[in-house]
Amino acid sequence: MDRAIDPSVKGSLVLGAVVTVRRHRKQGRIAADQLSARLAGAALELVDQKIDIGRWYPMKDFTELLDVDWDVGSRRDPEYMRRQGEQAADRLFGSGIYQQLNYAERADRVGNAKDLKRQATLITTITGSLYNFLRFEVRLAEGRGEALEIVFSNAALFSEALRHSTEGFMNQINQRQGSSLRWSSRRDPADVIVFRLPLPSRLLAQH
Repeated sequence: MDRAIDPSVKGSLVLGAVVTVRRHRKQGRIAADQLSARLAGAALELVDQKIDIGRWYPMKDFTELLDVDWDVGSRRDPEYMRRQGEQAADRLFGSGIYQQLNYAERADRVGNAKDLKRQATLITTITGSLYNFLRFEVRLAEGRGEALEIVFSNAALFSEALRHSTEGFMNQINQRQGSSLRWSSRRDPADVIVFRLPLPSRLLAQH
């Protein structure tokens, strides 16, 4: 697949979505005919394929699988997708194939907001390893309540289920760094998603 043309996602994420949908089908939460009605042909074929974690897969097929999981697993509860994102992060940490995550877990506790921004910029390069169509920016949002923001642009194909699961993914990175801070997000406008992390007072004092 030509990653310069087709909006795509790495198989390392697709695998988790496929395994979850298979589990829903096996455990009777969704019948095979219902699954066929919900998924387009290409996405349906993925459910019974061996997923190559190093290959690029169409973004549309991936988000269709996530939507089935969101509907069947929780009737569209955002917290469910956050938990799914946490589990995805743990799988990728465990795989050891993404240097950015290894760096995140080893990184020293930051001393000020500028250090946090610099560290977040390095960590968020994993976005480019997992999706081939997004652009991102890390910024300190001053004057609107001090916070660190990570902005995904060209994100129209980034579904709501995926927005919530990405919050969980990023929260799990925080947790593995020993931080209790939690990300929130908003879509602003349709093709831009802003992930926001409030800055703790210890960083603001040294900003």
